[in-house]
Amino acid sequence: MSATTVTPLSMGNSNAYLLRGEQAVLVDTGGPEDGDRLRDALSAQGLQPRDIALVLLTHGHNDHSGTAASFADVGVPIAVGLGDEQLLRTGRIGALPVSHPAGALLKPMVLRAKARPVEADILVEDGFDLSAYGVDAHAERFGGHTPGSLVVRAGDDTLVGDLVRGGVLRPRSPKRHFFTEDAAGVRRALMTELDRRPRRLLPGHGGPLDADETRQRLDKVAPVAAEVR
Repeated sequence: MSATTVTPLSMGNSNAYLLRGEQAVLVDTGGPEDGDRLRDALSAQGLQPRDIALVLLTHGHNDHSGTAASFADVGVPIAVGLGDEQLLRTGRIGALPVSHPAGALLKPMVLRAKARPVEADILVEDGFDLSAYGVDAHAERFGGHTPGSLVVRAGDDTLVGDLVRGGVLRPRSPKRHFFTEDAAGVRRALMTELDRRPRRLLPGHGGPLDADETRQRLDKVAPVAAEVR
């Protein structure tokens, strides 16, 4: 199989990533307001939504799954980690425990957002080989940020969704996410992935993040006990 390239696609508030090998896989789809932005980003890569072999969601929050329904409309299968499928069915964010002081300010706005509901075609229970969709990459479900949170390994890169974020003012600086359902799960996932020695982590917000810097800051980025409200 040909080498897989990873292209970040910056959405309004979050990142989508295009994996390209023999086919194209889209990881995350931006928020509900990002339909035109995402179509333009794919067009710049010579693609239309129907050209995508698979949409894989790092988790079910609607700032990452917000336009998934439009891909389902043209026959693209949607994959999400087991435990997050109800988030897609409702289009709304459910549990949202605060794990960073700024999260308390952001929470009311985040809870108001709604995406068009979509049914997942594939529920990832553990590992998921993407070679059947034309890319040399592998997804694994860890939970942590949400019960179904996935990481995606592609070459020297690891796509980590919202297990960690880039800073608001310094997007390449690894920071603790505003919301976390399972702090121990986030810690375990990041430790496992960092032990694999990726070159960089590609988060759902900001980035890219240097893996070595993230490792050095792990106790702040993913403390064993999160401040949950």
